[in-house]
Amino acid sequence: MPSRLYESLKAVQSVLTARQILVICSVALSFLSCTSTPQDKVIAKIGNSALYASDAEFLAAIRPENGRGKKAIEGDLQQVADTRRAAETARRLYAGAQNKVASDMAEGENARLAQVYTYFYLRANLGNTDKVLLDYYKKNETKYSSSGDSAGANSTANFIELREKVAGDLFISKLPAEVKSRINDSSKVAFLDSVRRDLISSEADKLRTLYKIAEVKPENSAAEEYYKAHPEEFQTQKEYKLRVISSADSAELAKKISTGISADSATPIPTVKHGHAIMDIGMFPALFDTLGKAKEGIFTPILQAPDTKIFYVFFVDSIIPPTLKTWDRAKWIAKSIVESKGDFPLDSAAVLATENGKPIITEKEVLAFQAKVAPQRKAGFRRDAVVKTLIERHIYARAAREKGVDKSLEYIAWNRQLTDQAYAQVLIDSLLSTTLGVPEDSLKVAYETEKDSLFEKPYDDSKLDIAVWLRIPDISYRREFALNAQNYTTANTAEVSIDWKNYKRAMYKQIRYREFSALQEKELAELQKSVPVAIADTSWHLEFLSDDAQGLVSQAKLKYDSRDLQKAIQILARAQTLFPQNDSLQKSTSYELANIYQELGQYRAATDLYKIITQLWENDSDSYKAYFMWGFVLNEYEKKDSLALNIFEEMLKKFPNSDLSDDAKIMVDNIKSGGKVLEDLLKKIEADTSGAQY
Repeated sequence: MPSRLYESLKAVQSVLTARQILVICSVALSFLSCTSTPQDKVIAKIGNSALYASDAEFLAAIRPENGRGKKAIEGDLQQVADTRRAAETARRLYAGAQNKVASDMAEGENARLAQVYTYFYLRANLGNTDKVLLDYYKKNETKYSSSGDSAGANSTANFIELREKVAGDLFISKLPAEVKSRINDSSKVAFLDSVRRDLISSEADKLRTLYKIAEVKPENSAAEEYYKAHPEEFQTQKEYKLRVISSADSAELAKKISTGISADSATPIPTVKHGHAIMDIGMFPALFDTLGKAKEGIFTPILQAPDTKIFYVFFVDSIIPPTLKTWDRAKWIAKSIVESKGDFPLDSAAVLATENGKPIITEKEVLAFQAKVAPQRKAGFRRDAVVKTLIERHIYARAAREKGVDKSLEYIAWNRQLTDQAYAQVLIDSLLSTTLGVPEDSLKVAYETEKDSLFEKPYDDSKLDIAVWLRIPDISYRREFALNAQNYTTANTAEVSIDWKNYKRAMYKQIRYREFSALQEKELAELQKSVPVAIADTSWHLEFLSDDAQGLVSQAKLKYDSRDLQKAIQILARAQTLFPQNDSLQKSTSYELANIYQELGQYRAATDLYKIITQLWENDSDSYKAYFMWGFVLNEYEKKDSLALNIFEEMLKKFPNSDLSDDAKIMVDNIKSGGKVLEDLLKKIEADTSGAQY
């Protein structure tokens, strides 16, 4: 059968045979060399670590070719930087986790190398190391100077964006002139796609042969044990020796029987096996139903065969009972039954694959692999499938090491990022999702105090809930009560008795989940103060949010001025989270957030904040501004005139002489007049303006 390469060449009118194509491929892949490790550029210093250019290049390399520009990966790189900082924090706090992280990384090394080998070395690089491609790219750099969105940047960055194109050009350049002449711009993509598919699909078999890999099929002793334990499942079918009399006319056959017939007048037929077709008659379910109850030496009733439509009477000469099949006849059925129930048991030391005669995979590795598979997916990971996967990981990893892929900056960057994720997870599991930094003694005291009202689970299962209870700041409860007091009080509650502290436990149950992530952010920010950061390459627009109040306010203003309103919201919200006790900051950021939400058209969020400001800082001399804006948004944008009227009237009652009181009075009159006041005012302004022109 022709290879995929051959099929692709047919599309460009090539007459090459599959053998010729394979020879060409061998020649094209014969110039492999080891990867050298170029110097890595630092983008940012993060504690005792750094963010490198190779981190960015790896992120670019795993994206589609049209999405590898700097702008496209800046967000991903920011996440890598943030995770690296969290990882540095974890390394300082949990030095003892080093061995576990290193062990887990070592355990997954073959799987990672296999992925890098197939994804980069085969698919992207067409069987070339990065060094070979980069050398070719540099020799032909003018050819690629207008490609990519970072033209004019360093060669390595451009190469990462263009690696598949470079690999394809290099592959084609090694082909004979006759073949190259048949590849044009319209057929090139299809041809190279076929090359890649052919390389990937054939590589495993090629490496198996090269490394002399052999699978060992273990003897299934469980099948014979099953055969012995369940003999009833391996019985032969009951057989019958029959004689037959037939007629197309049932009446004629009945008449013949009524005159008396003997067995000798019936014609013998070949032995009939229960449930099987009968020679020259076909399947005959009614006969087998009758024979199941029949005895030897009798005639059956008249029966019509469904296939021939002829009527028959059978004489039962003898019945041969079922017998146990021999093991040779039954073993394939037994093996099929046992295997359908799952993998048969094996000693953990049983060898399942060898390399050049030496064991490389045992049942122990298979069991370890299966133990990590989610229960709902285990059916797809039987022993044979797992052995195949482990063999492929082994041979790809070996090939990757031999070709220096394990020394490539991409592989090193990926390992670095995975290690960071592992350490960051240690921080989450050990602190941010357990105790939030609250001492054990404090947790126990709070549990004993509140276990009857808040914590129904045992102490060990309640630690996180207790920590959240102890860490939620008062400002969070005050905001919740300002917005939703009606959910916690009754209509006849005397106003003088309304104090948010009286409803703290009820509010905790409502806000604990949303407060949890804010508490995690606050705790992490506090811990990360010990991990300084410094940006070396500002062209990546990386940003580490400040951990002091003034710094956050300044960063938010810069984002607001550049019209990055969503980022400004994020920074202001962080300021509120990190500094809950800073009353002036809480108030000013609430005003700023309300203003931004209003600009974005998120009016409900804006009015909620204006309401909070009027409740939390009701005696503040500037709170009339929040009243006015609250009423204005309700009236102008949400068209809730009756609510707006109440707000304006409350404002005028509390602040009758503010610099917005006259405006508020106009808004009240306008609402009461159904909009006539402002309409008349606008007409007057237009008239005055027109008169002034003359």
